[in-house]
Amino acid sequence: MVKSKNSSAVTAGLTGALLALLAFSSPGLAAPSIAIAQSPDTWDQLQTRGSQAFYLCQYGIAERLLKQAVEKARTFGPGDLRLSKSEDELGRLLTIRGRFSEAEPILEESLRVKETAVGNEDGQLIPAMGSLVRFYLTGGTEAKAEPLANKMLEFINGTIASARGPSLKMKPGQPLQGWAATASTKVRDPLIEWAISCDDIANLFQAKKNYEPAEKLFKAALEVKTTVLGRDHLSLANSYDSLGSLCLARKEYLDAESYFRDSYEMTAKIQPPEHWQVYGRLDKLAKCYILEGKLPEATALYEKVNETFKTNPPKDGNAARALFALGNLYLEQKNFEAAEPVLEQALEMSEQYHGADSIAVVPYLDRLAYDLYYLGRKKEYDDLHARVNEITAADPQPAAPANSQ
Repeated sequence: MVKSKNSSAVTAGLTGALLALLAFSSPGLAAPSIAIAQSPDTWDQLQTRGSQAFYLCQYGIAERLLKQAVEKARTFGPGDLRLSKSEDELGRLLTIRGRFSEAEPILEESLRVKETAVGNEDGQLIPAMGSLVRFYLTGGTEAKAEPLANKMLEFINGTIASARGPSLKMKPGQPLQGWAATASTKVRDPLIEWAISCDDIANLFQAKKNYEPAEKLFKAALEVKTTVLGRDHLSLANSYDSLGSLCLARKEYLDAESYFRDSYEMTAKIQPPEHWQVYGRLDKLAKCYILEGKLPEATALYEKVNETFKTNPPKDGNAARALFALGNLYLEQKNFEAAEPVLEQALEMSEQYHGADSIAVVPYLDRLAYDLYYLGRKKEYDDLHARVNEITAADPQPAAPANSQ
């Protein structure tokens, strides 16, 4: 009996030791988890872990952690920017997941927190306001976009008007004097951010055919750029190009022509003649001329660029495109003899760039054939059309799914 009692005691001791060992060596790490439960995560920990999970596309984990970070930050009192930081991250996550109605009030509260914390006396909130306008236009309540954009414009235009001074009389369309060009980088960089925000949301308004706010925003961006960067910066040419495209969409061809001309001339001063931006802006101006019925002016532009390309040929296919455009203008004016050598050269360049059997050369073949037909050269016309048929027949089409029946 004594032996049995001692054996039981030893067994009990070993069992207790084994259980204690398992408690500390098990994968679950029971003791540390109890310690974490007793010491709740700080806002910093929740925000960091949530952001890391978001970065790793672990969206479910990120959402839970960021929601906890938001709740934690709400205990810090009004105007604490930690709340805004958590809400921005959570709002962005919900937007990516397509949950716009949930993201909207969170992003709106974030902006209110920033207004309480820093105010907008120096325009610090302009980029944040622009981001919220972008959200409204791309997934949120679209009707809220224009009022907030107008609030942005009110501040920007008021700041610019104040900087002009009361004695300076401005005429419509006159660019500002460069009052900010001599300012410190600390002052200039936020102003450039204003212009970027205005351009960004102006493009979104234009895409939705809401042209009035788009025009105001493009013009505000142009004024800021002129003020900060001076009159000879390529960024101004970008603004003129945007305004020209806007006027073109509204069929205001005379205004579009003026903006496109300014954009082209400014770009041509800054970039080398063979640069793609120079040709792109010349092409827009020429097409605007065509819409206005000013074919001689458009022809002169393409003749000019083709002379330039003879000595400075680009390597991006624009030489063929410029010749093709010129040949088509000759055709439009029924100058078939002048069109023939131009269209032949355009076809040759297009074949060199794309390959002789590329579908991209078909328009070149087709227009040259059209010209030859009116010149009475039917056999060559037939030969070119035969090539068109061969290329289009050989061009692979998307196959129908096997189970489409």
